[in-house]
Amino acid sequence: MTEPKNDVPSPKPRRLTRALLIGSLALNLLIIGVVGGAVISLRGHGDKRPASDRFGSPYIKALTFDDKREVGRAIRSTYRKSDVDHRADHRLYREALTVLRTSPLDETSLRDLVASLDQAGERRRVMARDVFLAKILSMSDAERASYADRLEEVLERGPKDKKRPPKQP
Repeated sequence: MTEPKNDVPSPKPRRLTRALLIGSLALNLLIIGVVGGAVISLRGHGDKRPASDRFGSPYIKALTFDDKREVGRAIRSTYRKSDVDHRADHRLYREALTVLRTSPLDETSLRDLVASLDQAGERRRVMARDVFLAKILSMSDAERASYADRLEEVLERGPKDKKRPPKQP
């Protein structure tokens, strides 16, 4: 004898199980995103100079947001017009690695490479300083006074690094 056909369809996955799977996937993606974001944000920070070691840090901090953008764009434009070659600097660093690994050390080559890198950096600093000064010189008396007030605030705040308090004069 044949079994009677059951007109009831086979049961579908339960909604609760499906919701748990989706929730688990979402939680895993959230954890991966948090960990990945932390890794990306921390990578490379160890080799950067503190902001106070770069040109005019208090001067730049005291600029308004729009002025910072304007100065930054002008500096990049000046670099492009002057054919500043960052790749050449990278090549010099690579050459320095080769010199450092040779024995005996070729002191003259190392000094020449360091001097070349220093000259390239000084050239860029002079260009940036000129752009910055052009911005300050283009300000009206009221704008300059406001800028001076902001600069004074930046100087009074001091460095953000609480581990190293500012040196007392």
